[in-house]
Amino acid sequence: MKKKGRGMATIMFGYGYGEGFPDFSHATVEFTDNEKVLVVTAAADVGQGVLTVISQIAAEVLSVGVEKIKVIQGDTHKTMNSGSTSATRQTTFTGNAVKQACENLKGKIFHYASLEFNSNYPELTLKDGTIIYNPNPEKTITYWDLKRKVEEKGETLKGEATYFPPTYSPDLISGQAHEVYVAYTFMTQIVDVEVDTTTGKVDVKDVYTALDCGKAINPINVEGQIEGGTTQGIGMALMEEQVIKNGITLNPNMTGYLVPTSMDIPNFHSVLIENEDSIGPFGAKGIGEPTTIAASPAIANAIYDAIGIRFYELPITPEKILKALKEKENV
Repeated sequence: MKKKGRGMATIMFGYGYGEGFPDFSHATVEFTDNEKVLVVTAAADVGQGVLTVISQIAAEVLSVGVEKIKVIQGDTHKTMNSGSTSATRQTTFTGNAVKQACENLKGKIFHYASLEFNSNYPELTLKDGTIIYNPNPEKTITYWDLKRKVEEKGETLKGEATYFPPTYSPDLISGQAHEVYVAYTFMTQIVDVEVDTTTGKVDVKDVYTALDCGKAINPINVEGQIEGGTTQGIGMALMEEQVIKNGITLNPNMTGYLVPTSMDIPNFHSVLIENEDSIGPFGAKGIGEPTTIAASPAIANAIYDAIGIRFYELPITPEKILKALKEKENV
């Protein structure tokens, strides 16, 4: 017999290193000889899409097409510290560093273009990699031509910035701080499941997510993070179990350590809440780890709704469900 259940969970997640640890990211931006915008950052993209995000940020600030952006990442000969890709921090920290570096470069563009046009910078407009002199719109110069003119003077047209917000150590007695983390992400999930009382198998059918993401710089990326993170949460809730005996892992491969496959993916229904109240670039928030957290308690609540049994350890495997159902019958 298959029984249906619905569960809900709401989480808040503080991102960045937090707890007073120094946390920063550095970036530089410059124009290349082949008419590209070069963003240099040590931020590692491990699939979460930070390269897409910083490319869009640079394109937005500098008023160029995203196809003009080229990113050098993680080259220790060319990049300065951007911190680890952990703690859901790269969008805020490297995103802000890139945004501020581009704004630094933008200010220099206005300065040198004002000298070139013998004008004040409010008389200038930036569009598609071109500086336009508003009193005479036919009078223009590209960023790359301006770069060459600046270099002829022995100077450099380059932007650089380090995003280094203050962090606050918690009180050793109370554990409280002015701000334990730089910002918080909030998410609620509702999960529908079917529990097969004959086999103990749980199928996650539908997942409804409302995510406070601040500003979705790339909405498709955000939805992908929700789906990928939730799938990891499903694995944690239902199947991923490391078996250790005498300090030895007994299931060290994918035969004994199960993870979700494409056959386990539910139907996703996601809503992005864009409050833009974060310190992140354009109000964006970090969303990587938060998308994993709510799934497990929501699934556990849904299983309870379906069969009336609470589970307090993960994963909730078919064997555990069958054992609990049998104990419930014998009460």
